[in-house]
Amino acid sequence: MRRVIADFLAFGKQYLRSKEGTFFAFAFPVLLILLFGSIFSTSETLEVTLHIQNLDLEGTSPTDVSQDFIRALENTSVVNVESIPTDVSIQDYIRENSLSLALLIPEGFEGAVNLSKAMGVPIANVTLYGDPSRSTYQVARAAINSAAIQMSFRIQDADLLVRVEGEDIASEDFQYIDYFLPGVLGITILTSPLFAMAGITVEYKNRGFLKLLATTPISKSEWLLSKILWFVFLIFASFAFMLLAGALAFGVKLTITPIACVIIIAGVLLFTSLGLLLGGLAKDSATSIAIANAIGFPMMFLSGSFFPLEMMPSYLQTIAMAMPLTYVNNGLRDTMVFGNTSAALGNLAIVLVIALIFFVTAAKLTSWKK
Repeated sequence: MRRVIADFLAFGKQYLRSKEGTFFAFAFPVLLILLFGSIFSTSETLEVTLHIQNLDLEGTSPTDVSQDFIRALENTSVVNVESIPTDVSIQDYIRENSLSLALLIPEGFEGAVNLSKAMGVPIANVTLYGDPSRSTYQVARAAINSAAIQMSFRIQDADLLVRVEGEDIASEDFQYIDYFLPGVLGITILTSPLFAMAGITVEYKNRGFLKLLATTPISKSEWLLSKILWFVFLIFASFAFMLLAGALAFGVKLTITPIACVIIIAGVLLFTSLGLLLGGLAKDSATSIAIANAIGFPMMFLSGSFFPLEMMPSYLQTIAMAMPLTYVNNGLRDTMVFGNTSAALGNLAIVLVIALIFFVTAAKLTSWKK
């Protein structure tokens, strides 16, 4: 263990001498927090996915009025409608699936609409579950109001018959920046280990440093463990800077959970091992950097770090589900924002499996003697 600690300290000093490494570990994520937090706190989106549970039934079939309302909602071209089964609790379904938006059409909706028509006042209600601070919530609410107006005009030519009630689904009163920060943390977990290890490994290999390491008492696994420990330390330090910057600038108030800490460690293991693997396969530094960029940058923008996955086209969502960073981001938000332990553990399991595959593969393919 003394050799691991000694290499950990030596590598840490070497890493901090690099201006690029220090910038991407500390300054870059803070800049992202300040920049995108300012932009997206007031931004709007064009299309969102809205999950709907329609409990207004005649027997087992939806009533005509509730179907008419859903069709009017689809005609807005702003939301993609997905159905929630009628035999589950909508609150449980939201929590178990970490939904950001859901709409409840209650039992007796058609009768309430008819009563609204007779009395001339909006009595019928639908409930929108979501976080009012997010731009997607405001887009969905505007679309629902538009659908209510369209349906009301078709039925009565004037008066609004349906009101929209809001229900906050977050475990606390979170802002947009609270949803955004876990994505920035995920990017930091990706970039610092991946790019650094890809460059370091190919440099050590080409300069013969790996051969020299083979003559020392430290083993290959100890050498790799010291790198993982360094990046774990670095990411947690960077996370502290992010929280401080977010708290001072925007009042960030995320819940730091043990599962979140384990996800961070698993993510570091995954991308450190991937960087080692890429550096071992590349012939020179330029090639390793090109490969790391080709893999890393698509993950940054397609894994839900900056934009919710539901805002992307279906084919991009499919691609996103094949990217490890997606599960890191989802797991962090599940536990820190939604308080969804079961979903967070599911994402953690996926990250751990991928991390172990990369770790074992990289350890086997990295030779200190060639």
